[in-house]
Amino acid sequence: MSATTTTGQAASGVPAELTALRDRIRALPPEARAEVEPLMDEVLEQAVYRSRVLTLARDALARYRLDLAATRFDLEATRRERDAARDAAGR
Repeated sequence: MSATTTTGQAASGVPAELTALRDRIRALPPEARAEVEPLMDEVLEQAVYRSRVLTLARDALARYRLDLAATRFDLEATRRERDAARDAAGR
C-alpha cells in the first residue's frame, strides 16, 4: 500500500499516517505487538469502510448533480418550445 493519492491516502482508502503507524506497530516486540495489533486492524478496517462510504456518497452526489443539470436543461427546452408555440399561435 505504498501508492498514495494527492490527499495522502493510500489506494485502498487508508490514510498514509495509519499505514505508517501499522508498520511501526509491526516493528514492535511480539508482546507489545500482540496487544496493539488487533486494535490497529480494527482501525484500518473502519478507515477502509469510511473511505468506501465516502466514495459512494461522492458518486451519488455527482450523479444527482448530473441528473439535476439534465432536468434543468429539459425544463428550459420545454419552456422555449412552449413560448415558440405561443408566439406561432398568436400570429
